[in-house]
Amino acid sequence: MRGAAARRWPRAFAKSAALAVFVVLAPGLASAWGPVGHRAVGALADQLLSPAAQAAVADLLAEDRDRDGQLSGRHSLAEVSDWADEIRGGPGDHPRWHYDNRPICAGGQGPQSWCARGQCASAQISAMLAVLADEHRSRAERNEALKWVVHLAADLHQPLHAADLAEGGNRIRVASYGRSQERDSASEYGHGRARESESLHAFWDGPLVALALHTRGGVIPARSLQQLLQAARDEDPALVAAGPEQWAAESNELARSFALNIEGIGCDPAQDPGATRTVRLSRAYVTHAKVVVEDRLALAGARLARVLNEALK
Repeated sequence: MRGAAARRWPRAFAKSAALAVFVVLAPGLASAWGPVGHRAVGALADQLLSPAAQAAVADLLAEDRDRDGQLSGRHSLAEVSDWADEIRGGPGDHPRWHYDNRPICAGGQGPQSWCARGQCASAQISAMLAVLADEHRSRAERNEALKWVVHLAADLHQPLHAADLAEGGNRIRVASYGRSQERDSASEYGHGRARESESLHAFWDGPLVALALHTRGGVIPARSLQQLLQAARDEDPALVAAGPEQWAAESNELARSFALNIEGIGCDPAQDPGATRTVRLSRAYVTHAKVVVEDRLALAGARLARVLNEALK
């Protein structure tokens, strides 16, 4: 874990984290970070909100509804962080909002192709923040805008959600990775061993988060959340102040320079862009990837809190 020596965990955070650490895991769920990562980011932001933003969030979530329109009983950012995946396939679903399909290879197309009419994560975060900040909008509109912002802020910090190569890693299959000990430690996520159906994208969403946060049975240990919180508090304020466009650019560069920089995966125009390829990930790759996951989750939590503090001031 990155960050300075952990401080004593505040009681308020312990109470909130209790909501965040118990996660029902859904193998194969195609969402950035999966439910564990999303709830971790939400739990960090819950603790970094200003008093004004905390009050506004409590008000907006007081009568929160689930995908079926029923009272959800959810009152924290951690609890509503996965709502945008829960509504998949429903009338409120917007599949293209979850990613910025930015080019990895030279000569790739520009924003008119990967964010046409604002249908991408970076554009929608800004749009939803505007709705959230507008007190003339209805409570229901602002409630849903809040939930979209919480979810998409985490999405956009996953490197493969800002990359077009091999459909963001969805067309790259992971045959094996790391040591057997590492594979075993991720087994509670349903990924103890790489399977033919497991993509590189899914590997970043689930097993890597489980490895980085040392989850057991779907529970994030208190120490892991505490260390992420400390890392979020220690982030450079100038870096935290960057907007969604930079979040996407950072993730795209991480995908280009590391996550997709794997032998056999490249920009050779002779390669069939629609072909599915298989890779074996080295122990060094997995070790580095875990650090990237920790960094991006902590930064996402700090940035989410900042934009909500600004929108709800």
